[in-house]
This record gives sequence, C-alpha cells and structure tokens, in this order.
Amino acid sequence: MRQPFRNASVYITLLLVIEAVIGLLLISVTAYYHAILTGYLSEIECRLVHGYLLNIYIFGAQLILTFLCSLSMWRRLWKRRCTPNIQLLLSIWLFYSCIIVASGLGTVWNVYRSAKVFENGAETSLIRGIDMYYSCPEWKLLWDGLQLHKECCGVHSYKDWMDADWMPQQQDSDNCSKAGGTNGILAPYTCCKRGCASSTNQDMPGDQQQGVSHNQQPFPSFTLDSIHTNGCLPVFCKALWRFLYILLGLALLSLKFLIMLCFVTKFIMQRQNENDGCCDNVGLTDDDGFPLVVVKYPSNVRCLVIGEEDLASDVAPDAHYCLCDESAEDDCEH
Repeated sequence: MRQPFRNASVYITLLLVIEAVIGLLLISVTAYYHAILTGYLSEIECRLVHGYLLNIYIFGAQLILTFLCSLSMWRRLWKRRCTPNIQLLLSIWLFYSCIIVASGLGTVWNVYRSAKVFENGAETSLIRGIDMYYSCPEWKLLWDGLQLHKECCGVHSYKDWMDADWMPQQQDSDNCSKAGGTNGILAPYTCCKRGCASSTNQDMPGDQQQGVSHNQQPFPSFTLDSIHTNGCLPVFCKALWRFLYILLGLALLSLKFLIMLCFVTKFIMQRQNENDGCCDNVGLTDDDGFPLVVVKYPSNVRCLVIGEEDLASDVAPDAHYCLCDESAEDDCEH
C-alpha cells in the first residue's frame, strides 16, 4: 500500500505500541493493588476480589497480544498492493479492536460501580478479624502486620478493639477513657506509634482478666497520644479509589488512542481507494486536447495509447486517465 503522508507507517507503529504499553500498565497496576487490597481481607473476600479483577487481567493481555500482533500485520500490508481483500482485513481488524476496548471499558466500569461491595466486604472482614484475633493465628498476623505497616488502629478507630467481645471491660475511671479520655486505652502493641512508651500497666487486675481466656495475652494500656487513632478501613478505601481512578484513566487512554488509530486507518483506506487504478496525474490529454487512456499491463507487455476513435461508443464506461509509469516511459509507443 502507498503511504498517504510522510512517515505514515511510523505513526501507525507508534499507536500500536502505545496500546500494547497501556495493556502492560493495566496488568502491572492491577497486580500491585491486588496485593495491597487482599492484605486487608480474609480468604473468602480475597476470592471475591480476584473474581472482579480477573477480567482486568484479561483486558490487559488482550491489548498486548492484539496490538503487538498487529505490528507484524501492518509491516506486511505496506509491502502489498491495496485490494478489496486488504480493505476487508483492515475493517475486520478495526471492528475486533473496538470490541476489545469496549468490553474492557465495560469491565472497568463494572469494577468501579462495585467499589461499595469492596468496602463492605473489607469492613466485615476486618471486624470479624478483631473477634478472632486470639482464636485464629492468621488473623493475629494479618492485624499486626496491617497496623504496623499502615500505621492505623482498629477498623474505624482504636475504639473497635475496646468494643471487642473478648476485651475485658474497664471499670470506674477507665470508663472515661473508653468514652474519649486520654488514659487507659487497651489496644495491641502494633497500634503504638514508633518510639512511644506504653504504660507500666502490663498486668491487668484480676477483675479485668475474667473475660480473657487462658491462651490470651493481656493488652497493655496506652495513652491517646501514643497510638494511631485512625482506622485501617479508611486506608483501604483510599487505596481502592486510587486504584479505580488509575484503571479508568488507562481505559480511557486506550479508547483515545484507538480512536486515533481508527481515523488514521480509515484515512489510509480512503486514499488507497482514490488512487486505485490510476496514477497521481489524472485527466491527461494529448497536444490537441483529446483525452488519453492508459491500460494497466504486465511487465512483459508494452504500454499502448488508445486513440479517440476507439472511445466512440456511447455505452463505454468512464475511464481514468493517467500517465505511464516513469520506468515504462521508454517502452511506450506513441
């Protein structure tokens, strides 16, 4: 095919590479945030998240495979003459590419609309993890690692630990701290800020240990200034929405570059249709102003000039007029 403008093949290649890079970014970003989000959830909620994000992985893989393979296709097309079969191939390819991007946008939109499901699942999972903090070692490791690395405490705030069913109830003056005071806050060590010093109240009185089973360790007592007061659920929601906005941005970028690719491809096909069957110079006439017709011929056949008397038929189709190729100019007979 002819290139309708300078470096047309370069622009086509650049657009195809950009689409493949967007697919790679989709997979990388999804894998990164997938690991972050599942760090807040139990195994059941992790499977739910995996089911939602699986289609994002497939969308990214489709972009990579489709447009990288399209590079090879376009390299071959530039070396061939434009025919109806070539135009049909390009039309089918554009339709298939649009279907892929449209389905990917639908998948991203579905994940975006399911943000509330993720938030509710994380909240339920974290609250259940507090209740199972001592009875399930997996949840203890998850909560300790989460509060230590994310610098948060509890689900919504540090008070979630003091409201746990297994937490010993504080009496008298300790009730004030539970209502918002600054002393006697019971929470895991991982809620403590870095460099903070806990109170010396490591051993709780006997009446505080009645609700604690024999395999539980008493919590130390902290002051409000020595622990992280923000909950872990807002940190999860912040990471979730950041991930969703990045997904939407990448999906819209893929749509934008696909539209550009469609316009360039359609322009190339239109120019090929205009130039099909004739040379660049049209409407050629002889010295007397009579039109000349050049018929395409194989390389081993000479170029013939048809006179006006041969075009006298009223039913003759309209002909395209052009000059012979410069390479065949010496072989033409006048």
